[in-house]
Amino acid sequence: MADITGGELLLRCLHAEGVRHIHAITDGTYMMVVEALERSGDELGMRLVVPRHEAAAAHACDAYTRVSGRPAVVMACAGPGAANLLAGMMCAEAEGSPVVAITTTRRSDIADAYQHQGGMQVSRHLEVFKPAVKWSGKVEHWKRIPDMVRHAFRVATSGRPGPTHILIPEDIISQKGDEAQVATVAPDRYRVMKPLPGDPEAIQRAAQMLADANLVNIHCGNGAERAGAAEEVRRLAEHLGCAVTHTIRARGILPDDHPLCFHPTCMSRIAANSQADVVLAVGTRLGELNMWGQPPMFGDPAKQHLIQIDTEPTHIGLNRPTDIALIGDARSVLDQLWDAVRQLTEKKAPHGKIAEFRALQDQFAQELETALEDTGRRPMLTGQILKACNEFFKDDAIFVMDGGNTTLWAIHYHIARRSRSVIYSMNYGHLGTGLPYAIGAKLACPEKQVYCVTGDSAFGFNIQELETAVRNDLPVIVLVAVDGAYGMEKSAQQRQFGREAPWFGHDHAPVRYDQVGVAMGCHGEFVEAVADLHPALERAAASGQPAVIHVVVDPEANVDPPGNWLWAAARSGKM
Repeated sequence: MADITGGELLLRCLHAEGVRHIHAITDGTYMMVVEALERSGDELGMRLVVPRHEAAAAHACDAYTRVSGRPAVVMACAGPGAANLLAGMMCAEAEGSPVVAITTTRRSDIADAYQHQGGMQVSRHLEVFKPAVKWSGKVEHWKRIPDMVRHAFRVATSGRPGPTHILIPEDIISQKGDEAQVATVAPDRYRVMKPLPGDPEAIQRAAQMLADANLVNIHCGNGAERAGAAEEVRRLAEHLGCAVTHTIRARGILPDDHPLCFHPTCMSRIAANSQADVVLAVGTRLGELNMWGQPPMFGDPAKQHLIQIDTEPTHIGLNRPTDIALIGDARSVLDQLWDAVRQLTEKKAPHGKIAEFRALQDQFAQELETALEDTGRRPMLTGQILKACNEFFKDDAIFVMDGGNTTLWAIHYHIARRSRSVIYSMNYGHLGTGLPYAIGAKLACPEKQVYCVTGDSAFGFNIQELETAVRNDLPVIVLVAVDGAYGMEKSAQQRQFGREAPWFGHDHAPVRYDQVGVAMGCHGEFVEAVADLHPALERAAASGQPAVIHVVVDPEANVDPPGNWLWAAARSGKM
């Protein structure tokens, strides 16, 4: 057996995990990883994706995991690279995305414990990363690289998934050792790969409660999406004739136009949540934007039963008491429930309340549609961008939303038709994720259309990644809703002070984002009228390039987007 560097050993370990992309800005502290990838990348089917900023790389990995259901890997150098990475890792932690971060330190004789002596680019990575990841550990010996990689992936994919962090000194990455002394192991030989089922006795009790219920509400969150449980949700809901609601993150778990599905910001959703006598919560902690699972959004816990499905036991009963806990993968547990419910009850017709909820939703939809009727207005409404996208993009296109008030428009006007087709930093609300998310989604699903609707403020955070998309031939389409301001902060000021102007520190200098895109090698379009949106989309798609469409929107209308009241109520805890 030959001697190999720690960098090559690390690469082999990642290949064994099925990793095909490593997101990293090349750096001297891990040059042996880059060297091994250059030499063996084609043979291994592995590719280096070089971003312009490490946080954007982590965001791209976050999106990759959500679309593909597989872990992703990002690397960063000692000191500043690792510091840049943190924002993306905190977002991944909030969303439960299994992103494995690998950072380097300077050589062992000057790093970490010797920081006080003045080494350059030396920082306490383990301490810094601890609150941003599920687990953080340091490789102290060349032979331990495989063990640490396995543990990072084991933790990242267990329970509620989430990011992990491995710290490796540059001297260990450069060190050579006998490959006969170590072994890589396939994932199915050291960690649980098959989705975990629920306890049979608990499944039976839950099935009986569902069968006996008058009105059931299946309420889906992140865990339902991560598990790929869309078909299982649909099958059980149609058998029970019950309402399906979901968090913003789980949009598309049923198509928005499914007769049993109710929109997350419509009163129909609140009616379904609150009037059901049994709520089946699938992969959700019932957090802040669910009003903690409490009235008035949900029913009185003393009267309304809750069945909760989650992979993470510590989420059970977190924000309201649970009657039956089902610990396991959402897809597997729903499949078990389906089998058990079928034995207890015949297929039920849609509950009479469904028609009432549908009437509320139809009125909601009509009000939204009426607001967009003036197609000649200049500047246009942000909702008109979403309507054009609904008509232009295929049903399986991946939609990324980013921004403050822009996302409220998107939540209301975008029509979700597929599970895992909507990507948003819901739990962290992190501006600037849109373009990196689109890049990660396109890497995961190159055969699908990927587009992003973002506010101009959010777009500015990672605008440099347009060049990354061009260099990697990733033809994503970005529509920038330009109101020239931090629009959501204007909304907050209006709520707080009860006045519309003057705005303090919110407005931007004019920027032509399409021209910025062209300067970076993208296709660019400038749109002021609704009638010009569809032709602009056609030209952008036909270009085969990453595209930036600058869309001028009404800054005054943007201060009070649809759903603003509900957002404010959820954030304040008062409804």
